[in-house]
Order: sequence, then C-alpha cells, then structure tokens
Amino acid sequence: MNRPWLKNYDKDVPATLDYPDTSLPGFLIRTAADQPNDIATTFNDIDITYREINEKVNGLARALKSMGVKKGDRVSIILPNSPTYVIASYAILKIGAIVVDINVMSHGDELVTFINDSDSKIVITLDIFLKNVLGIIKKTGVEKIIFHSAYGLEKKIELEKGSPALEPFNALVEANSKENFPLACSSHDIAVLQYTSGSTGTPKAAVLTHRNIVSNIIQVNSWDRVSTRGNSAVICIIPFFHVFGMTICLHLSVFKGYRMILLPMFDWSSIIDLLKMVKDYRPISFPAVPALFAALVSHPEAAKYSLSSIEIASGGGAPLPVWVQEKYEKLTGKKIAASYGLSEASSATHISPFQGEAAQGSIGLPLPDTDAKIVDIKTGKKDCPPGEIGELIIKGPQIMQGYWKNPKKTGKVLRGGWLYTGDLAQMDKNGFFYILDRKDDLIITSGFNVYPSDVEKVLIRHAKVKDVAVIGAPDRIRGESIVAYVVMNERENFDRKNLLDHCREHLPEFKVPRIIMQREEIPYNRVGKPLRKILRDEYCGTDHTPKK
Repeated sequence: MNRPWLKNYDKDVPATLDYPDTSLPGFLIRTAADQPNDIATTFNDIDITYREINEKVNGLARALKSMGVKKGDRVSIILPNSPTYVIASYAILKIGAIVVDINVMSHGDELVTFINDSDSKIVITLDIFLKNVLGIIKKTGVEKIIFHSAYGLEKKIELEKGSPALEPFNALVEANSKENFPLACSSHDIAVLQYTSGSTGTPKAAVLTHRNIVSNIIQVNSWDRVSTRGNSAVICIIPFFHVFGMTICLHLSVFKGYRMILLPMFDWSSIIDLLKMVKDYRPISFPAVPALFAALVSHPEAAKYSLSSIEIASGGGAPLPVWVQEKYEKLTGKKIAASYGLSEASSATHISPFQGEAAQGSIGLPLPDTDAKIVDIKTGKKDCPPGEIGELIIKGPQIMQGYWKNPKKTGKVLRGGWLYTGDLAQMDKNGFFYILDRKDDLIITSGFNVYPSDVEKVLIRHAKVKDVAVIGAPDRIRGESIVAYVVMNERENFDRKNLLDHCREHLPEFKVPRIIMQREEIPYNRVGKPLRKILRDEYCGTDHTPKK
C-alpha cells in the first residue's frame, strides 16, 4: 500500500523495527539489574529505587501465588497512580496473571460489570475505596480484597458476614521472600484487559498481550529520538488505569529507567503547584491531556517557571487545539507532539514528528510498522483519496487481540486484520492524519452531515466563550437538530443571539445550531474527552425523546 507518511518521518526514525521477544516484567528485571539504586518512583516526597520496587514485586507475586492466583487468572486493580499500583501491576504480570484496569471513579453497576465480566476473584485497592468496593462486592465472585492502608480507614470498616477476606497490602509484601520470583509469562500471553470508558454503550475490554504493549513501547521509543539522560524524571499525571498512562507513563518509564513522579489525583485548581513541580524535578518527559497543557500555558505565572527541561511533551486522549500548541511553542520554544491512540491499540498509533514540521491540527503520522487509511463510512471497504472524510482504520503489532468474551463486537471492529476505530478522519497528501469526530457523534440534519467539531471550533473562537460541546438531538422534521452547550468566560453574559450571529458569520446555515444553551461546565472524562452522551441524555432524557 502507499505510505506517504514515511517521507515525513524525522531523520533516523526507521520505517520498520525489531521487537524483543519479552514480557513487560522483563523490562523491570533488566532495569533493576542495570540501575538498582536509581529512583523508580517519587510519591509524596518518598523515593523508592528500582531494586526496592523489584523486591516488593517479588514479595507480592509470592503472596498472590499462595492465594491460588495462577497463570491466566484476572486480578482487578482499583488504584490511583502510586507505588502500590506499580508493584501490583508487575506482580500480577510476573506470575502470568492478567491485570484488569478499573477507573477509580467506577462504582455501582458499572463496577459490578467490570469485575464480573473479567471474572476477577481478587481486587487490589486503596482503603479510601473500600466502602465503594464493599458496597457491591456481594454481587460479584470476589474472594479476597487486598488493600493499601494510606489513611488508616480499614479500622473503621465493618465487614458483613460472608464478605471477602481483607488482606493488608504491605503486610503481604513484607511477609514473603524478596528473592527473585521466576517469570511465568511470555510475550504472547494476555497482559491486560483494558476496559473502554463505556460512555457510548456497554463497557467492553480490549485484550492486550505482552507483545502488543511491548511493541507499542518500542515504537514510541523509536519516535522521540531523545537520548536518555540517566535517571530522568517523568511527570505521571495521566492515570495508569488509562491506556495512555499505562503504556506511555508506566511501562515506557520502566523500559527507559526513568524516575516516575507520581500524582494520584490532580487538583485542577493547583496549576501553580504543577508548574513548581516541573521546575523542581526538571522532567525530560511530560505526557498530558490537551486540557492540562491549555491550563498550564494559560496560567498568568507560566512564564516565571522554566519548562525547558521537557524534551518530550506529548498530548493525547483528545484533540490538541492549535492555540495551545502555538502558546506552548511561544512560551518554551518547543512543540507539543500531538498523538492519537485508543485502548484497542495498546495506546499510540499516530504521533507528530518531534523535530520536523507537523501539519497544524493533525494527529501526526502513523508509527513505524503501523498502517493506516481512510475508508468510506457506509461499507468500510472503499479507500478514500487524500482529503476525503471517512473512517480511520489501522493495522499494526500493537492492535488488540479482540474484545474479552465478545466475538460479536470483535467481529465488527477487527476485519481483515484492520482495526475499525469508529473515528471520522481524513489524510492529506503528505500522510498527516486529522481526526474530525467519532462516527457515533456524526450529526445528520436535513440530509447534511455535520461534525460537532466543526461547530465547536467556531464557537470557541468567540471572545466570550470559555468552552463548548455540540451534540445532535432527535428532530421529527430534520432527523437531528444541532444543539450547542457553551460555558461563558467569567463576568460575561450569555447572549444567544450574539452567539448565533457569530455562527452564521462563519458557518453555512445547515451547520448553525438550532439551540444554544448555557452550562456551568462541560463534562469530561479523565483524559479530556467531552462526554457527549451525558449531554444528549440531559437534553433528551435517557430514552432520547426530546423534551417539550
């Protein structure tokens, strides 16, 4: 197939790579042997070396094995970024079991679904989440809960008769030998069940093997072309339970022997603290969602804090606005590398060049050994020429094996070796790709296709608008109506007519919203994607019947 993107690769980035036949714990074993006294994690001003992390992994692996956990079993992790997560993840993987990543905000029926669908018999969590977990545990088959006591709350938890046994994390680790635990996993074994957000339907788990994730780490490592500076720091603010954080922050850092500066739950009102952290730790890498970069560059004191140490600033999880890129480059003299990935691809499939020129607003170029193309929306079989909008499909060694216990949904997205992403996109003649919207978010009004992002880009340029999200709502006449939710800047009044006039000035009439509503804030998930389903439900009701 034609690969126009190859000619725009940075110098020395190869088109194809060699991938080691290893598992993820193999990286930790190697790094602990080569850099035993280097810092692996910094958490609440406490440093843990790679040797210590590896020893704790061995201790927990023995504890899990003594509990009956064997190769192929699933163990759920409900933890924020912390040394506990790092130790738990590698211990599970080392004994050949499978990590089930669960968002710490999950609760109720959603949490029950994750645990039961994966058939997890053990959950590893934090004491502050115990009440949430115990509230649903009788609806699951969980037999043991391993918890890290960060706040001493376990003393206040009263267990009902028949509840799973509670096991303290630290006591289990310390009670077992720290001697090397024999590696019981291979590159072709399943490593992770990565659940999708579930914002557009029933949650489903992408099945990722060690080889899938290892391949993605090697691909990303080949791309940045930055020579490792010893035990350089990485700001780990993206949650490890998200595929972006898991691969790019956790496993890539261990592969490179970086020092992970762990932030468990970031307070968005404390941007100044993050700026100080960057100044103090001088990280070489800072992966973050575009919304966080936007907050950083918009802070009135941003220029006072040096961001010059960051050689690898990568934005993922959502589109990177052009104005954020421009402001960051003006502030630092460097670029944010826009990227694109998804749970089904172990994380990244596209990244902008770090050195060469990137097309504005694009998600960059396909990584080495990654093929991508745009196909027609209706059949998914016809290739679209450069500039034409269609569905993005991807092929590469990082692509998942399928959805866990769900052959029907697997068959819909994996066809002929290609992953059908469900994202509407286009490719230019130079091989740069652009994401427009989710296929599911496409609005068809009076026979016209309207992409929410087209309308959002116009509204966000209004001087009085702080944030915006656009949805399609059922309309008996038009099929769907365009509904825009806007958040106004402080001390700015909401003026619907003025906003509509602004839209009419920059958009054809069929793209002008029929309804513009004010909202205090736009709901986002943890990686900065607007939750349009929440807005649709809010406007239409859960049965999507328009409110009168």
